[in-house]
Amino acid sequence: MLVTARRILLPAAALALAATGCSTGGDEAASPGQAASEVCGGFARQPDAAAALEAIAGEDARLTSDPSEPARVLSELRKAARTPQSGKQRMKGVPFCVLETAGDEKNVLDITFREALAVPGTGGVKDIATVYSTGRRATSSDLYASVYFTCALPAPAHTIVLDAELERADENEADHPGIREEQITLANAAARHVAGELGCADTELVDGLPRKA
Repeated sequence: MLVTARRILLPAAALALAATGCSTGGDEAASPGQAASEVCGGFARQPDAAAALEAIAGEDARLTSDPSEPARVLSELRKAARTPQSGKQRMKGVPFCVLETAGDEKNVLDITFREALAVPGTGGVKDIATVYSTGRRATSSDLYASVYFTCALPAPAHTIVLDAELERADENEADHPGIREEQITLANAAARHVAGELGCADTELVDGLPRKA
């Protein structure tokens, strides 16, 4: 009877230990979402961009980006670069990175891309936004940032102007000194990421935090 009892109890104990090991050692691995440096293809993996995204989303925040369509962004922009200028229409923004906090699904920010038919001036925005030196035109206000930049592609494509637009969610409560710098850092990082994927030349996009113009 003792031998039989041991044969029953030992496998049960082993299973219990295995279950305990999985639940204890795997908590971090099982955490939903991704770190700021990992979302949307890792566009924010550089220290400046990762720190900016954490400052907006929350320190060590876990994020989801399910509605994002980075592959479609590249496809649509490549198509735009092959479309003759005479056939151009204003392009709607394509979602590159749509972020929510994991678990409570609280909106954080959206980054979209589109082809811009022209680069707007900065005269009308200086009272409500800060102007930065990166690309062709870069601005950041309380909830919004944008970076216009040139993407020169080899024939049969042609040079186009792209606009990376960041919109911070109204429900995101990350208002603090430096929020505009954080927003423009992320918009610029996304622009550099997409420009690299497309193979753009002559972007004039700077690395890291753009300086004020």
